[in-house]
Amino acid sequence: MDEELKEIINLARKAGEKILEFYSRSFKVYTKKDSSLVTEADLASEQIILSVLRRYGYGILSEESRDRFVETKREKLWIIDPLDGTNDFLQRTGEFSVMIGLVEKGKPVKGVVYCPILDKLYFAQKGKGAFLQQKGYIKKIKVSEISDIFCSKFVVSRSHLSEEETEFLKKNNVDYTKKGSIGLKLAMISEGQADGYINFSKKTCQWDTCAPEIILEEAGGRITDLKGKMLLYGREPFENINGLIASNKLIHSKIISNL
Repeated sequence: MDEELKEIINLARKAGEKILEFYSRSFKVYTKKDSSLVTEADLASEQIILSVLRRYGYGILSEESRDRFVETKREKLWIIDPLDGTNDFLQRTGEFSVMIGLVEKGKPVKGVVYCPILDKLYFAQKGKGAFLQQKGYIKKIKVSEISDIFCSKFVVSRSHLSEEETEFLKKNNVDYTKKGSIGLKLAMISEGQADGYINFSKKTCQWDTCAPEIILEEAGGRITDLKGKMLLYGREPFENINGLIASNKLIHSKIISNL
């Protein structure tokens, strides 16, 4: 594990600790220009992360700050979601995470997804495998070996499940479970607890997928848009306008053909 990865692991933990300070008490909630919500916890988490990562001199793309729209064209780019799953944080489901990813030449190369409530920290570096750290132990993780989509288990949004997604699940007669943070959904696939995830919306953004993408890929999985094309980072628009598919790779082409 190199120093950069150690740094973002420590930052994710510190940000998670700060989020938990808000979780047990009242806090301020604001409405953003796009009508989505942001809390004091989101902003405090981001401040902790950016105060350190700005020192590297890389580009930064972060959901909640003014850095969101600047310096995204550099060869190296931090992509950050300081609190993925704000609605779940507000609803006290515990299903939220801190996500920090590093992109080089448009592709994720390092990533951390941390769930403070469960103290589960997922991390990966390009070519080094994917790992889960919990309660002082570290184990390598990998995706499932399910190759039949009709025997697969999907993980879907707890609060944003669309009619199209529901229809897909029914049509393919697949079992599914609901989860909050996208980072935690992809982490479930990465450690073999689910086999697939699909999102038909145009609302997810690069900070939703960057860190969990490298973890999923290093665990043996795959993520693309609904057309099977790889996701692109450090470009505008920041939204994944063609939706998302994540899987254990074995059922990926079957998901696309069954849309």
